[in-house]
Amino acid sequence: MITEFNPDIVHFHHPFLLSLPAIMYGRKLGIPKILTIHTQYEQYAYYVSPVPERVTHEAIKMIISNLAYKTDCITTPSASMKKIIENYGIKNRIEVIPNAIHLISFKEDDELKRTEIRKKYNLKENDKIILFVGRVASEKSIDRIIKALAIIKKRNTDKEKLLIVGNGPAMDELKQLARTLKVEEDVIFAGTISYEEIQHYYKMAYVFTIASTTETFGIVTIEALASGVPVVAVASTTETFGIVTIEALASGVPVVAVKAPGAADILTDAVDGLLVDDNVEKIANALEKIIKEPELREKLSRGALKTSEKYSINTISEVMLNLYREVIEIKKSESKEKKNFIKDILAIDYEGKIKNEK
Repeated sequence: MITEFNPDIVHFHHPFLLSLPAIMYGRKLGIPKILTIHTQYEQYAYYVSPVPERVTHEAIKMIISNLAYKTDCITTPSASMKKIIENYGIKNRIEVIPNAIHLISFKEDDELKRTEIRKKYNLKENDKIILFVGRVASEKSIDRIIKALAIIKKRNTDKEKLLIVGNGPAMDELKQLARTLKVEEDVIFAGTISYEEIQHYYKMAYVFTIASTTETFGIVTIEALASGVPVVAVASTTETFGIVTIEALASGVPVVAVKAPGAADILTDAVDGLLVDDNVEKIANALEKIIKEPELREKLSRGALKTSEKYSINTISEVMLNLYREVIEIKKSESKEKKNFIKDILAIDYEGKIKNEK
């Protein structure tokens, strides 16, 4: 099918799935190959492999390095991810091209739809909704957010609610944690929501938060920001660029996030969200600050909307297309030089044979 399609370039987004066929077809067709590395895959090995962490880390680095040398260019969604790849010892050309979203979707505000969602989860109009969007799994550190909510509930009224959108293997464990901390009435597990519906959840949120230390590019964060919702994020050592962060920004939602390369690639502390250390008490303090200070929330919301503009699908697509054009031209030039070189070698060899015959 690929040969019938006759592409000008092969771009693959995973160093394991389909990477070898992509390299093979790229070579066969004589076209450029681009690899996008989205995350530190070795950081997830702990969750899926019984093999010692050090062994897994080295194996993954070796696989990625080997693939890198067979490609014409590598792209990453963030500057921090680029630095990580360079630390692998990879010398290939590496370009930073962020992920993008359709901003317009997160700027629409349907009040009737928001009212409908509030009724669905029995939420009052004056409830302060803390929103999480993502896979409900241990690596997302949702337990920290629930614990932070429990701290806030002891200090304040019953207006704070945590709305968790997503599904995953940690669902039962987190529900039990909420019961243990006596906040089960204030934690709502919405399950999986369609992409068409998610924008209304952002618009309903008062603040968006992420506590994961393994996220790479949180599109949901940009979506929240584009919806005008502040974001609170935790200081991660492995996060490089969260798609969820983009979604939050696009929704104009202030973000509370962990201080780390990933969050810092998107957010500016006290401009479009709050960056905090990976500490439950500090996450609680940051969330409470936004909830208690409407002026701060409004300021962060304006900053969120402004930041999200950088991640428009039109802007980022043009950047990627320009890279495609450049890499294709370089490949053509190299191919031409190679043909000329072979032609010259054959000519020299032919002339040498003629002289010897004489």
